[in-house]
Amino acid sequence: MHFLILGSLELRESGKRIAITAPKQRAILVALLLDANNEVPITRLTRAGWDDRPPATAQTTLQSYIYRLRQALSPLPVELDTSHDCYRLNVAPEAIDLWNFRRRVDRAREHALRGRLSDSTAELRRALATWRGNALSGVPGETLRQEARLLEAERIAAYEELFTTEIRLGNHRHIIPELQKVVSGNPFHESLRALLMSSLYSSGRQVEALQHFSQIRRRLRDDLGIEPCQELQELHQSILEQQPRKRSAHS
Repeated sequence: MHFLILGSLELRESGKRIAITAPKQRAILVALLLDANNEVPITRLTRAGWDDRPPATAQTTLQSYIYRLRQALSPLPVELDTSHDCYRLNVAPEAIDLWNFRRRVDRAREHALRGRLSDSTAELRRALATWRGNALSGVPGETLRQEARLLEAERIAAYEELFTTEIRLGNHRHIIPELQKVVSGNPFHESLRALLMSSLYSSGRQVEALQHFSQIRRRLRDDLGIEPCQELQELHQSILEQQPRKRSAHS
């Protein structure tokens, strides 16, 4: 049994997909999965289904969706409990991809604290492989889009930890293509930009590192009307100061 939300919503049992097709029903299931094994207030579920514009009949309609969910989930080893003003989806945590992602990230951090950096990067890669696409892809509603943005922030934090640790292991040259791909999907994430600039510079690609700074500065100015963060500016200055020394060392 697998509940997958790190990508499009999917339910799988013994390799077969269980269809949950109604958009609001999918949204309500996602809200239950995000807080699995805990009581989820009816108000939170109505927000998941209707954002801040629930109709007067929202609670009655919610009961109908919950009934249909129970029917769809009946072949699975899960329970959808009801209390006075809450619902709770009881499910084995390891059946949810988000739980597995977070567990592996926690393990990676434990490895890093103990100085086992290679084990940390391996666990982070396993965690990131849990993702199949953008979180909650195809699930409607602004409320859940906000939840998706929070999940995406967790994903980017895991990437940042991965690349930082790879650089500590001296793998800056090898991670550049992967870093470039992640940066291209997150063009305004300045910490990732700094990691890419550092990796380029440490790999002897100083000109590309400086060009990369010029690109992000232009994009931040044109699109957001702001300057690069202090970290990027200091890194840029450091590269400018060290580049002539590196050239003269090989002259």
